[in-house]
Amino acid sequence: MLHPILAQKRLFYGFMAGWITLFMGHTLFLSYQYLPFAEALVDAFIYNGVFMILSVALYFPLAYPEDCTSSAFNKKSFLYHAFHHITTGMVTLAIWLGASFFLASQLLSQNTEYLNFARSSLPMRAAFGGILIVLLISMYHFTSFYKHIEEKNTREEQLKKMLKEAELKALKAQLNPHFLFNSLNSISSLTISDPEAAREMLTLLSDFLRYALKRKEETLLPLREEIKNIQRYLEIERVRFGDRLNCEFNMHPDCLNVHVPAMLLQPLYENAIKHGLYESIDPVSIKTNCRSGNHILEISVSNTFDPESTPVKGEGVGLENIRSKLLLFYNRTDLLSIHRENNNFEVKIIIPKSRTK
Repeated sequence: MLHPILAQKRLFYGFMAGWITLFMGHTLFLSYQYLPFAEALVDAFIYNGVFMILSVALYFPLAYPEDCTSSAFNKKSFLYHAFHHITTGMVTLAIWLGASFFLASQLLSQNTEYLNFARSSLPMRAAFGGILIVLLISMYHFTSFYKHIEEKNTREEQLKKMLKEAELKALKAQLNPHFLFNSLNSISSLTISDPEAAREMLTLLSDFLRYALKRKEETLLPLREEIKNIQRYLEIERVRFGDRLNCEFNMHPDCLNVHVPAMLLQPLYENAIKHGLYESIDPVSIKTNCRSGNHILEISVSNTFDPESTPVKGEGVGLENIRSKLLLFYNRTDLLSIHRENNNFEVKIIIPKSRTK
C-alpha cells in the first residue's frame, strides 16, 4: 500500500510546509512564554520531528473501508473501525510523548528548569497531540476516500467507453450467428413436418432475441433472468441435437436473487455446445452448479467433450469477453478459472455479492 503523501509531490510539499510552520510556531510560543530560545528550539525540533515521523507511519495501521455506504459496512464494522482508530491514536500519542520526553531529557538533562517544565506540560502536549492525530486520521481518510472515488469513476468511464465501442458488435458478441441461421433452418423444416413444434421454437427464439436486445444496455440483473434465457437457448439447440444434448441445473433458490452482469454466462453455453457437440457424435452433458458462500456467489458450468477430436476453429473471444466484463464490474482478475480434466471442461465464475445490487 503506497503512502499518499510520499506518492504525490503536491501532498508531500504541503505536508512538509505544514510541519515547518508548526515547528516555527512551537519555537516562538515556548521562547515567548516559557523557555529561553535555544531550549525552545531544541524542544520544538524533538517533539515536532518525532511527531512528523509517527504521522507518516500512522497511515499504515489504519483500516480504510472502500465503501462506507455498502451493506457490508454495518454497525459492527463501524464499531470495529472506531475502536481500531481510537486505539491506534492513543498508542501513537503515548509513543510520541514517551520518545520525545526521553530524547529531550537526555539532551537537556542538566537543565532542571526545563525538566520541570517538560513534566508539567505533558497534559497540554497530550491534548494538542490528540487534536493533531484526529486531524491526521481525518486527512488520511479523506485522501483514501478520494482515491477510491477516482478509481470508481475511472472504471465507470471505461465501462461506458466499452459499451459505446461495442454497440455495433453487440449482436455478434452476444449472439452466435450460426446459432441464428441454424435455428431458422430448423424452424423452416419443422413448419412442414411439425407445425406446432415450429411455432414453439419460433416463440422461444423470439423471446431469446428480445431478451438479448433488451438487456444489452443494462448492467446487472437477477441470476434467475439470466438462467431463464439460457434455458430458452438450450431448448432451441435441443431441437437440433435432440437427445445428444443433456442439461442439468443445480441451484439453491437464494442464488437466483443475486445480481450478475447481463449476458455474462451466455458464451459459456455457446462454447460448451460448439466444442462438445460440433466436435463429436457422442451425447454431451452440460451441468450448471451454483452455490452461495460468504460474500460470494460461485457459478460453475461444465461440459463433456471428446479430447481426441479436432478442435473447432473460433475467434476465442467468449472467455475473454467474460474476463473483461468481470474486471470492469468488480476490478478483479481472479474471478474466472478454467479446469480441464480427461473429457470434462469446467469454467468457474466468482461473483462478489457486495457489488451485486
